[in-house]
Amino acid sequence: MFPRQSNSKAGNDWRIRLLSVIFLLAALILVGRLFFLQAVKGEDYAIMASDQHELYQKLFPDRGSIYVAEGEGSSRSIYPLIGNRIMHTVYAAPKEIEDSTTTAARLFEVIGLPDEDDERSYAESAASSSLMQFGSSSPETIKRQELIANWIVIFDQKEKSYYPLRERLTDEQVARLEAAAIKGIGWSEKSYRYYTEPGLGGQIFGFWGYRGNERVGQYGLEGYYEGELAGQMGEIRSERDARGNLIALGNNELKDKVDGADLILTINRAIQYKACESLKKSLTDHRARGGSVIVMEPSTGAILAMCSFPDYDPDKYYQVENSSVFNNKAIFDAYEPGSIFKPFTMAAALDAGAVTPETTYVDTGVVDYTDYQIRNFNDKIYGLSTMTNVLESSINTGVIFAMRQMTSPVFTEYVKKFGFGEVTGIDLTKEMPGNIANLSKKGEINKATATFGQGITATPLQLITAFSALVNGGKLMKPYIVSQIIRGNELVKSNSPILVRQAVSLKTSTMIKGMLVSVVENGHAQKAQIPFYRVGGKTGTAQVPDGRGGYKADDSIIGSFLGFASFNNPRVAILVRVDEPIEGRLGETVAAPVFTEVAKFALQYYNVAHDK
Repeated sequence: MFPRQSNSKAGNDWRIRLLSVIFLLAALILVGRLFFLQAVKGEDYAIMASDQHELYQKLFPDRGSIYVAEGEGSSRSIYPLIGNRIMHTVYAAPKEIEDSTTTAARLFEVIGLPDEDDERSYAESAASSSLMQFGSSSPETIKRQELIANWIVIFDQKEKSYYPLRERLTDEQVARLEAAAIKGIGWSEKSYRYYTEPGLGGQIFGFWGYRGNERVGQYGLEGYYEGELAGQMGEIRSERDARGNLIALGNNELKDKVDGADLILTINRAIQYKACESLKKSLTDHRARGGSVIVMEPSTGAILAMCSFPDYDPDKYYQVENSSVFNNKAIFDAYEPGSIFKPFTMAAALDAGAVTPETTYVDTGVVDYTDYQIRNFNDKIYGLSTMTNVLESSINTGVIFAMRQMTSPVFTEYVKKFGFGEVTGIDLTKEMPGNIANLSKKGEINKATATFGQGITATPLQLITAFSALVNGGKLMKPYIVSQIIRGNELVKSNSPILVRQAVSLKTSTMIKGMLVSVVENGHAQKAQIPFYRVGGKTGTAQVPDGRGGYKADDSIIGSFLGFASFNNPRVAILVRVDEPIEGRLGETVAAPVFTEVAKFALQYYNVAHDK
């Protein structure tokens, strides 16, 4: 009996141990599974549950518009230059397409070839390696066959659930798509920038384009004010039941979108149009490579007009051949200004008390610097001359004389006081500071060449800003192009004139204004005269650097004019720059007439009283 009892007990112990191991393994498997579900896959299942029980939707803000001013006083109004409009994007769902060839052919019958204004023809470049050669067929036939071939390749990619094909479809095209009811082809609404007056200064505005898959403002105003124009995204989160119905007492959240703010520019629409057209005509007539014009209100620094060529259409920014055209030449392209820099040298000498307008010297036509000689234009010799004569006849040796009377370190300090060598801080991208590094080099010759605008560089904006200080009482104002930022009926920000510093005294400003009027009436700038008004200014004819430390030997020049109108009430200061004209070799020929046209128009527009 005892041996049997021993065997029975041993068997029970074995079964207990076996069950314990089984339960332990089951517990380990259960714990492991729970860990996998909660820790490893927890986020995925949470998303799945959210998809089933939660509704989430982004609320896209409307991008702010851009306006310009029109009219004066009580008749002043704002005019929209850039706004938004809704168009459509057609897309494919390859998973739903059964016959790729038939679908591609039917789609082409409905929407045809892309229009020139189409922003992004995704399909044209999607499968370039698969394009067929179609012999001597007509260009239209080849384009049709290539496009359909591309679409077939796209439609055969069944792993894709969405593929955009073309943007900017019209309501008419979408109506035809709806009527055709092509399986696997759909469309969606999309907001686009709308430009009411193309050609009115694309480099000012910039564009709303793609950076990766996101559309953002780039260059110009669109880039500088991206934060204000873009607004803020909103969202809706709501719980729903198993049938997809909203739960009234559920956890519902709403974050309102904030639409982008609108910009109201200091640009005057009428003056902007006149300035752009006058510059364009001069560039065409003189077969120039490009150019810029800026109109500034001297007393405030407000930009009334700014235009550069070559320009681009922001609505078709993707069509440009060279992205350098996106840079605004008026604030980006620093150049050696030549003789339009002489008024700054003379104003500095006047302000330092080193000379007066009547101070005389004897011009011998040359200044010797051992290894170098500096001569006047065309090797002219003027003999006994006053400082006013120096500006009238644009005498190189005369501004060197003025610099020597105040000493070169003082001259260098005044150049900096006028703002050269640093950005002005205008509310546009991308601004360059120019280069006055030569003034820091040893040897007076580096300062001597700078007195007449060689060896240093400045942007058109720097030049017009400093020039405005010469004629507005000596105040260097910070230039600005946006006067107000508004959101709905709420004023978000108002930009007021900002005084940077007093560059020269009121007395100096009055003297240099008179000398500049004499330049127009008696000197090289007589083509800038306007009947019944006293206007002042200075021409410039600068050589073009060759990039190797010298200048081009093919007589290439940059012709410029800096002027203001009128003497009693300097309502506008204007800079005109014409790059490398083939017809006409002087600033007075290619640039001064543009000043005359624009200044005359502005004086009449603002109803400025005659002062002559």
